[in-house]
Amino acid sequence: MLRIGLIYFTIICAQLPHLSWAQSFTPSVQAGITASQISGDGAYGFVQFGGIAGGSINYNWGADWSVNFGIRANQKGARIYKSSSSINTYRLRVNYIETPLSLKYAYKSFRFSVAPVFGVKINQRERTQFGEVDNPRIFKDTEWSAQFSIQYVFKEPWSIKLSYQNSLTPVRNHKIDQAYPPSNFVLGEFHQKLLNKGQYFSALSIAAIYNF
Repeated sequence: MLRIGLIYFTIICAQLPHLSWAQSFTPSVQAGITASQISGDGAYGFVQFGGIAGGSINYNWGADWSVNFGIRANQKGARIYKSSSSINTYRLRVNYIETPLSLKYAYKSFRFSVAPVFGVKINQRERTQFGEVDNPRIFKDTEWSAQFSIQYVFKEPWSIKLSYQNSLTPVRNHKIDQAYPPSNFVLGEFHQKLLNKGQYFSALSIAAIYNF
């Protein structure tokens, strides 16, 4: 499945420059870094780093509005580092192929966008200080998430984009039926019930974008 996803991704990126025949369509490519975490694991902070890369096609809808469809590879996970008070370590990485569909608004050199994102899991890897985790809990094959982004065009055709992404559906069940630990930050009873359903990814990413 990983090989098929990478082949499909490469074909799309290779075809992007040839799609500029229509003035309303603008192809682009992007590459950057993702910093992520997952709820319910006892680890805090966006400290698991991975890559994000892909391509997209932007359809200009009037002077200020546009719609953008993309396909990208994105690496998410979580991490606990060894510290002076603990030798415990943990590292989780889950690779996805994602397809965001963004509604974008332009204001001067800035682009503000919101997008639903559909992701397909390619593989997962989980390690502690003892090595690979035996019989790990399997992540679900798909993920729905929401993404909010701010993009700045600093020199045509280059821009830089900062994004926040959060799962809308659980990506994996909890170890036990018990819920999300009550000592963790919650926004209220509705949030507690939501977190009880399973684990959710949240991620920050920064990427450089080139428009053809």
